[in-house]
Amino acid sequence: MSLELNELNFHYVKAYSVKGRLPNFTRLLAERDLVETDAGEVYPELEPWIQWPTVYTGKTYAEHGLFRLGDIMYKDQPQIWDYLEQRGVSVGAISPMNASNRCADPAFFLPDPWTHAKIVAEPRAAKLFGLLGKIVNENASSDASVAGFARQILPLALPYLSSRSIAGYFKILPMALRYKWAKAAFLDRLLGDLFVSLWQKQRPGFSSLFLNAGAHIQHHHTYDSAAYSGTKANPAWYSKAAETNVDPLLFIYQVYDEMVGELIALKDMHLFITTGLSQVPNERDHYQYRIVDFGAFFAKVGLTGATIRPRMSRDFLLEFPNVHAAQGALPVLDKVRVGGKPLFTVEERGETLFCQVGYFGKPEGLKAISIGGVQDDLSQAFVLVSIENAIHQSTGYHIDTLAPKGGAQRIPLAEVFDRLCTAALSTGTVKQAA
Repeated sequence: MSLELNELNFHYVKAYSVKGRLPNFTRLLAERDLVETDAGEVYPELEPWIQWPTVYTGKTYAEHGLFRLGDIMYKDQPQIWDYLEQRGVSVGAISPMNASNRCADPAFFLPDPWTHAKIVAEPRAAKLFGLLGKIVNENASSDASVAGFARQILPLALPYLSSRSIAGYFKILPMALRYKWAKAAFLDRLLGDLFVSLWQKQRPGFSSLFLNAGAHIQHHHTYDSAAYSGTKANPAWYSKAAETNVDPLLFIYQVYDEMVGELIALKDMHLFITTGLSQVPNERDHYQYRIVDFGAFFAKVGLTGATIRPRMSRDFLLEFPNVHAAQGALPVLDKVRVGGKPLFTVEERGETLFCQVGYFGKPEGLKAISIGGVQDDLSQAFVLVSIENAIHQSTGYHIDTLAPKGGAQRIPLAEVFDRLCTAALSTGTVKQAA
């Protein structure tokens, strides 16, 4: 199994472990090597939707060329699941970032919420995953309550919960009811339970589980963590964690610590843990925004004929019926300005335009957006995604939970592919025997 804890900061894990807060990680780090991985890239290539394809393909960005989230759907790039399946290993995956389902007969394959790949799973699991994906995509702009989410989710989720994991929800739910950021931990816990249930039914020879709550909370709340030693602080209107003596990073690390313990305890499981990248504190002010209602906003702007595909954070894709229509949208987007500068950055891709909200200033700046020279207060059309507390760095981490200590201490990130394939091919379950 490949457990993908996106961008988790193991230097913080170590700091909490010294204080006795993460028993399973502490035991693991004492018994196994914590191998550093090096993505070998610099900005703007230090993005998870670039580096996870490096893990999945064994190729660097220069070789696989996947630059935006969802790009895998437009490129015929072999990935670890189809590579292993072609060699007789049964495979499964939940939420792999920027990955497509090109398998002939996977045990299960549930793509990330932003990449529209083919879903393969039993009907209940597919319906639950679709609901979770909808919540993920709407989380930044939604004020819906956790109680409301629970009413939708629980009837579908109950068959996938274990007696051991249920105790974890009693720790997570009170936090999720109080803090918006803790919803992400709730969703990751559900993905973990769904994964284990499907794995136990199907027993694929190789499977992967991608979890993003750690990266999400680090980006939003590193300044609120006891592990952070810098001078930055989140304003009270943005985060109540400091004044309520809550450490968001410790919270999600403890959720992961319990999950790691449960996965290691599974019979016949060879577990690998990989982070892809990690994060370092951001020492400059950097605000990120997302459009609340894409359809309403672009109707106001006067953009027509586009299919809108929201991506993570501030990103979205506009799909047009032809290149001419896409080109015609460029001056419409350009007329939307803030502070005299275009509000959107736009990357032309033939029939599609990859767009980002390019304003990073304080919220009050959005009260003076102009459309074709006419100024308007559109601050309510955007939601603050984050004050970017932490940014990406090339170093990531990798642990083989069965390998003895004394191996390599730093490897290229692309080498993780070979390590996973070697293990899967030597011990994986072929489909005929599954």
